[in-house]
Amino acid sequence: MDMKKIDQSPTPLQPPQTPKLELKLFVNGVSHQLTVAPAARMVDILREELGLTGTKISCEIGRCGACAIHMDDKLVNSCLVMAYQANGTSIYTIEGLADEEIQPIQKAFLEEGEFQCGYCTPGIIMAAKALLDVNNHPNQEQIQEALSGNLCRCIGYGGIIRAVQRASVSLKEKQTSSESSLSLKHINQMNKEEFVAEVGWIFEHSPWVAEKAWESLPFTSRQELLQTMETIVKNAEQSLKLTLLRAHPDLGTKLKMSEVSQNEQAGIGLDQLPNEEFVQFVSLNQRYVEKFGFPFIMAVKGQSKESILMAMQQRALNTYEDEFLAALNEVYKIAGFRLTDAIH
Repeated sequence: MDMKKIDQSPTPLQPPQTPKLELKLFVNGVSHQLTVAPAARMVDILREELGLTGTKISCEIGRCGACAIHMDDKLVNSCLVMAYQANGTSIYTIEGLADEEIQPIQKAFLEEGEFQCGYCTPGIIMAAKALLDVNNHPNQEQIQEALSGNLCRCIGYGGIIRAVQRASVSLKEKQTSSESSLSLKHINQMNKEEFVAEVGWIFEHSPWVAEKAWESLPFTSRQELLQTMETIVKNAEQSLKLTLLRAHPDLGTKLKMSEVSQNEQAGIGLDQLPNEEFVQFVSLNQRYVEKFGFPFIMAVKGQSKESILMAMQQRALNTYEDEFLAALNEVYKIAGFRLTDAIH
């Protein structure tokens, strides 16, 4: 027997060598260089290599939106993005938004209570940011379309839409404030005409308050200016106070109103009420006006449709004298919010 033939056994198979990719990424503004498999998923790289676990893993087939991130300013599902596709790109995740002008979105979701388990929330916020980056005042249909790739099994989508609407108004107000906010020093140097033009809108369609307040210049603080304007209203004749109250628009009824009132109401979705809620607002407003002779007034910032409707029902039980004072107090709150946005 030829022993050489017997010893010639097949060489054991070696596992194929997995190729590696030197991956360069800019994640949330920070440069990273990693060695990964070319087909490694971005969601795994973010969570396992970089510890950014805000991006969630759920369906893994790009249908739920839980893993949504921004890649070169485009919304993508990171479970479908391979490392070789992302090489050299700029990535933003939910963790990176804290240093961006996106806090109003996160704040709006907290104010609307639009999360339960919270698993889908990061992806929804990333989708909302992608929308608001290109459209700072979307309507309900546009918001629904933008969030159509995000699934949530805990809560209804109505609140999510309201949160995006609230964030839209907050972002717009923040932008407007940064562009046009006045300093108290500048205010104190204005002549009467300039002063009324800049702060005459603080009290709805009532520039006479600013005209009178100008006589008390200079002001040492924004709060002093507000208190001066409040005192002017408190000392005004009853008929003038009533005119001030009647200058305010009905809430949620889409009647003619100032731009600032329109933005305030849009912030909590009163500009896009479903028909059933719209009819409810109209009915309550009409009954309120019939009893008191002026529209229901409430500082809507930080409120919800539900809290406003409840307040309308409760305050409708007040006496005329009590409600007159309650309405004026709400006017002062509105003025305070507006003045804070207008003057830094």
